[in-house]
Amino acid sequence: MIFKKFTIPLLLCVMFAAFSTSSFAEDASLEIGTGVLSNNRVLIPLRVVSSNLGADVMWDKEGKSIRIKTDEKEIWLVVNFKNARVNEQIIRMDSPVELIGNTAYVPLRFVSQTLGAKLGWNPLTKQATIHLNNQNMIVSMQEETIQIPDSAKITQERLNILSEKLNEISGLSQIKQVGTYFKPYFTEDLIQSILKRQDVVSDWMLHDAPETTVYYTSSTTAMLSQSFVIGNTLTGDSHYVNDRNIELVYSNGVWKVNQLRFNLREIPYLGL
Repeated sequence: MIFKKFTIPLLLCVMFAAFSTSSFAEDASLEIGTGVLSNNRVLIPLRVVSSNLGADVMWDKEGKSIRIKTDEKEIWLVVNFKNARVNEQIIRMDSPVELIGNTAYVPLRFVSQTLGAKLGWNPLTKQATIHLNNQNMIVSMQEETIQIPDSAKITQERLNILSEKLNEISGLSQIKQVGTYFKPYFTEDLIQSILKRQDVVSDWMLHDAPETTVYYTSSTTAMLSQSFVIGNTLTGDSHYVNDRNIELVYSNGVWKVNQLRFNLREIPYLGL
């Protein structure tokens, strides 16, 4: 009889412990502190998708394109673009895929919801919550490595103006006193570089206003990338894209364009 009295409570304890462990496992949250806010949209590093959202991920370094694959879906994303391809359907995202440093960042809302996750956002803590396959994830925004006051950052209005002036390089032969005209927007080094090579921009390759985030490399330097779709390849399965990579410098209270580099790449068809 003594044995039976101890057996029942002991069994209950074991069952309670097992139940508690199971509940804890379901309620436990994985914390990810590498989110980025871009125009009030949350971006997460590509490796977070491959590590935590149950999908196979392939990164094409040359084309800067991403394939995210599950048993049911194949998602194509491309750096600098908002269009995505899910199986054969073209979908417009809230924000573009961005390359920050050497890391590709993808829109959290689009990727997580496309993979079937439930998403929440706390504006006070600036944290996103993801629930997928009995797993909870909390994505916090990472602190900026370079602290720059908002008053010293380049404004969207200034970015748009600089983008328009860069487009005007294509009509350089029609601009009088080039140095004086571009002086408020370009550094002297860039102006001299443009004068030496007047075919730097084709007259039809005009980029739209910037949509990607400015990436600050120091308190006085920053990078920005824009892309222009040249056209389809012969097969029609992909596009040719020209990237305009811009280095900005902050001098005497104003941001100017200091360097300009172009890059040609081939990307998957996105209905562009």
